[in-house]
Amino acid sequence: MLKFSGWRYDCFRPPKQPARAMHPASFRPSLRSVIAALLPVAACYAQWLCWPVIRPLIWFFFYPVVFFSSWLGGPGAGLTATVLATGLAWWFFMNPVHVLAKPSPVLYLNAGLFLVMGGLFTLFHERLRRATRRAAEAEAAAARRAADAELREQGELLDRMSRLAKVGGWAFDVATLKGSWSDEVARIHDLDPSIQPDARSAIGFYLEEDRPVIAEAVRKAIEEACPYDLELRLVSARGVTKWVHTIGRPILQDGRVVRVQGALQDITDRMRIERDLRDSELRHRATLEQRVAERTTELQAANGDLESFAYAVSHDLRAPLRAMGGFSQALLDDYGAVLAPEGREYLDHIITSSHRMGGLIDGILHLSRATRGELARVPVDLSALAEAVLADLAGSEPERHVRTQVQPGIRAQGDPRLLEAVVGNLVGNAWKYTSRTADASIQMDAVQEDGKRWVRIRDNGCGFDMAFADKLFKPFQRLHRQDEFPGLGIGLATVHRIVRRHGGEIKAVSAPGRGACFYLSLPMPETAEAS
Repeated sequence: MLKFSGWRYDCFRPPKQPARAMHPASFRPSLRSVIAALLPVAACYAQWLCWPVIRPLIWFFFYPVVFFSSWLGGPGAGLTATVLATGLAWWFFMNPVHVLAKPSPVLYLNAGLFLVMGGLFTLFHERLRRATRRAAEAEAAAARRAADAELREQGELLDRMSRLAKVGGWAFDVATLKGSWSDEVARIHDLDPSIQPDARSAIGFYLEEDRPVIAEAVRKAIEEACPYDLELRLVSARGVTKWVHTIGRPILQDGRVVRVQGALQDITDRMRIERDLRDSELRHRATLEQRVAERTTELQAANGDLESFAYAVSHDLRAPLRAMGGFSQALLDDYGAVLAPEGREYLDHIITSSHRMGGLIDGILHLSRATRGELARVPVDLSALAEAVLADLAGSEPERHVRTQVQPGIRAQGDPRLLEAVVGNLVGNAWKYTSRTADASIQMDAVQEDGKRWVRIRDNGCGFDMAFADKLFKPFQRLHRQDEFPGLGIGLATVHRIVRRHGGEIKAVSAPGRGACFYLSLPMPETAEAS
């Protein structure tokens, strides 16, 4: 059970407001009314000063003053100013002056007309003031109606958005534990929105195993001002289990938490989708693992067939081939003298073809070995391999003079046996295709291009046409005739497969009569160790 220690239930009751005392100034006439009522005095003084000029215009200053007084001070000030102005004009400017009883009836009529005009001025301004006030009130009422309509529209929009997002707000007072929530939060709990909960009853909706989590989060929010963000399960009033995302934020006042408010969102659909995605991922992973296992079995079977084929080639095909070549050679040696020249030529063709067939079998075996077996990944000195191959070739053909240049210290990470085959094939091809070049040259160095380190092997031999470069690394595809440069068309295909197995690249650049340049990209020892 959630315990709330040290809470005061009465500390946040609103204090009683003291009765307002009426200010004495509220009973005094307004300053505008006083000024408006006293304006005739000022007008009388001004007219007294100007009387020699404006005589006999008795009401010259008094008409404007009465009109302005009724506008400035209202009806009371306007009537007061009218009576005062009439009295001042009667006493000071109507002959005989300083006498109340005037001999001429015209003067009485003139004073009566002024009183009537002053009353009309006052009535006009009062009507105008009321009309202006009514117009302002109508405008204010229209603005309030528009604001109320906009607020209702925004409230309806917010309610629709809340329904669509299934999210609502809540809050409760720390002192009383009384709370409030939005209609959507009530709908999430399957309750009437008019029901307002308290903190304890709201916590009681959570699933029993999740209830301690939310209770501890609320306690920390109240006592330690710690916000929380949780995804938990609750059971609604209808017994429906739902996943909810609840967020709580404490509100501080004078360093104390006085309220906790937050949001609640129904995430049941999202959690169901995530569960379905996890199940689908697990099923897909199981299917993928099964397919990988089946593919592995197929590859193992294919490798077994390849090994069987290699065994058949190395044993079953070699034996009859050796017999055919050997007996043909014996026949030529023992009975060559009695055979016709055409017969000896046939035997020479048989022996040559058997030798060529033996070379093809050797090439197929080398090609198959290049794609089988586990790679040993150790640092390999490619420069030393190239020097050794060049030394063997120079020893086999001492009559040739070839300028060679090998950059020392070129190293790569890979299988020593396979990388030896790569260097041997490339350097051997350079040696072969410079055999008809007068000043033959073979070079091997390392260069940086396109952000990669490339091992470059180049010569100044016969070269080839780049239009046929797509055949360069395919088995049994040759770009030169057999009588020009003998070969099987296996070497570069083997090199290509070995380089690809090491995760590298190989490319070639050449032109007829201008030599060839091969580029190798292989893992460096530092890169491989870091990986």
